[in-house]
Amino acid sequence: MHPNPKVIVPVLLVIVIGLIAAAYFILQASSPRGELIVSGTIEATEINVGSEVAGRVTRVYASAGDRVREGQVLVEIHSSSTVKSPLDGTVLDRLVEPGEVVVPGSNLMILANLDALTLTVYVPEDRYGQILLGQTYPVTVDSYPTETFYGKVSLIANQAEFTPRNVQTTDSRKTTVFAIRLDLPPSGGKLKPGMPADVHFRLGQ
Repeated sequence: MHPNPKVIVPVLLVIVIGLIAAAYFILQASSPRGELIVSGTIEATEINVGSEVAGRVTRVYASAGDRVREGQVLVEIHSSSTVKSPLDGTVLDRLVEPGEVVVPGSNLMILANLDALTLTVYVPEDRYGQILLGQTYPVTVDSYPTETFYGKVSLIANQAEFTPRNVQTTDSRKTTVFAIRLDLPPSGGKLKPGMPADVHFRLGQ
């Protein structure tokens, strides 16, 4: 005797609905109450190091990834002019090679202090009022899944923005967010510019 398809289909639907409901409640139970997780990208303030004179580059003393000290000579031009680092930091990009001719204003290197990183995220309008200036919140990144970093809120925007950037529908334009910037303490080189990160805002506590 063959099974009746009319009976099998409703039973399968009940099973599927049950599995979906179970998964929903498991996710709800595993998500901490009053926690808002928002993603952003870690940033660094980049400094363009330029030439004040014209001439041929004779020597370049640093490459991308090198750590440099304030006052350290980075580039030598025409054997009589030197360009020095304006800060303690890391070379993000080397834009000139020996033998090249530069003019005043030419960019030679891009530097950044990787011990002074920031993270900007966007929080829904109905939640941003619960985030406190100066408060510290946990930050996680995919590269170090077992570690927790911390960021201190240094800026809460006074003006809302629309999200997403490319608005497709009228309803999307009704969704507004506020920018929140967090300062990240030195991480021993683990956190880097361009790295995605999640901020775990604990609300209502």
